[in-house]
Amino acid sequence: MVAIKAVNLGKTYKIYSKPSDSLLEFIFRHQRHEKIVAIEGISFELQKGETLGIVGDNGAGKSTLLKLLAGTIAPSEGMQLCNGRLSAILELGSGFHPEFSGIENARMGCALLGLSPKEIELAIPEIHAFSELGDFFYKPVKTYSSGMYVRLAFSVVTTVDPEVLIVDEALSVGDQHFQKKSLDRMQAFKDAGKTIVFCSHNLYQVKELCDKAIWLVNGRMIEFGSATEVVDNYQDSIREHNVEDPGSEQKALRSSTQDNHIVEVTTFGLASTADFVTGQLLGIDVKVVLTTLRAEDVTIGIVIMRNDNIHCYGVSTQIDQVSLQHEQGQVYRVTLKFERLQLLSGRYYLCVYLLDAEGVHVYDHWEQCAPFVVRNSSSEVGVARLEHQWN
Repeated sequence: MVAIKAVNLGKTYKIYSKPSDSLLEFIFRHQRHEKIVAIEGISFELQKGETLGIVGDNGAGKSTLLKLLAGTIAPSEGMQLCNGRLSAILELGSGFHPEFSGIENARMGCALLGLSPKEIELAIPEIHAFSELGDFFYKPVKTYSSGMYVRLAFSVVTTVDPEVLIVDEALSVGDQHFQKKSLDRMQAFKDAGKTIVFCSHNLYQVKELCDKAIWLVNGRMIEFGSATEVVDNYQDSIREHNVEDPGSEQKALRSSTQDNHIVEVTTFGLASTADFVTGQLLGIDVKVVLTTLRAEDVTIGIVIMRNDNIHCYGVSTQIDQVSLQHEQGQVYRVTLKFERLQLLSGRYYLCVYLLDAEGVHVYDHWEQCAPFVVRNSSSEVGVARLEHQWN
């Protein structure tokens, strides 16, 4: 059963330089505003019981999308559908009256979520207990800190037992104790088959809590799919933009002598897809042409680089005392195998060098060549998996 559906969902805001422009535009039917596209062309379906994470940089449109899904703002185009009772915690303290006490705002919030007066009175003790506000529950919310706002808001929207829960990044304001308590309740909702839409800059939480994810850039959906894959691709993008020259694409750089040079660098593995998997085979084939040199006069060096220019591992035939094998004519070949690849998820490329026997003089080098992707289904973080044992 579909819990949430969006079809070509979009939101555009009209920005006027001064208030009178709005009136003049209405009278003379001549545009006097600037259009700001916050969300555009968002389409997806979320099944009942699934958890959706939304990731992206600041200003990508995450909060706007959550407001559209929650129905707190109307779309400029497209449509959204939500099946079941919905609760949402969006902007910090939204919907609270500052002069009312916590208990009064809780009653008002429950009423807006559709609870009857009897159901509200039954819910109030649980809201009070979960929020841990103590006597502040009976004081005006204008005296609350930002963390106390979050405690009250989250307690209200989750106590009404919603079928669909939408949570913005407001939880990041709360203290560590309440963040843990809130995440535990969200996990319990997930285990109970509730549908959750969750927005956070904590990508580890998104991978752990969510089944699906959406990656937004400038209001447009770049990717929708498995949370693990979407978060990995988003992290790859972040790393690429954090290198020294973020605007340029990585291109293979090659420099060779005429007589002795590298002719081919390829990768291979077990799967038929382009992606490699942590713990499985990664093979690297290097072919060189030797015209004036012998096989014993040269060394092949291979360096694995991540797409943020992190050196992950480098080795050579000289270090491991391995000789090149003759293939045919002037072509020689060497194969490097990682039977149990220990690299974690990310985008990588190779730098391959043809060196002298001492590994000092460079005859030829291919940099940023043979790009490949590694995927890892677990939640380990870092560059590589290290062999370990728990006691």
